[in-house]
Amino acid sequence: MTKSGFVKSWTIGLACVATAWVPASANDASSAPPVENARAILLANDTERTLEFMFTQLVPVMESGFIGQIGQIEGGADLLNNIQTKYPGGQAAFAKRFGELMMVRLRKEFPNIIEQAAQEYVAEIKTDDLAAIRAFMESSAGKSMIAAQPKIQAKLSMIGQEIGKKAGQDAAAQLIGEASKHLGNSK
Repeated sequence: MTKSGFVKSWTIGLACVATAWVPASANDASSAPPVENARAILLANDTERTLEFMFTQLVPVMESGFIGQIGQIEGGADLLNNIQTKYPGGQAAFAKRFGELMMVRLRKEFPNIIEQAAQEYVAEIKTDDLAAIRAFMESSAGKSMIAAQPKIQAKLSMIGQEIGKKAGQDAAAQLIGEASKHLGNSK
């Protein structure tokens, strides 16, 4: 075999190997395995960012719950007093550290969560639809929608907080009114 024949054969072989490892693109999503399309949808939708946002919102609740749970165990009140007086920053810093450790642990689980989500997509969405969704998500219009989502989510979060605050105030006022029938005027 000549040098040029060897190079040509090697180049063709390399091209064959390389194409076997290239992930399916939007153009051939219809021929990709359904789970690959589901993973591509989750990747295109920046699911890790969504998980980060979701868990970051839950961490303060988890921190508070953790401190509350300590208070419920036998000897918990003494432990909380020791934490308050001896742990640098007291209970607030202790709770914050718990939240930091939780986030480290949760982030390690993101790939597992995404894989489970991909499996759910495959179970719930028809194969042809997964391919079409992937093609859209990887299209210019899909990328535009995905890019706009964080800003929209932030605005919706602020709207939700305002609505939640008002709903809480209204519910509290109604409950106090209802309770006054049973408890009498306790002003």
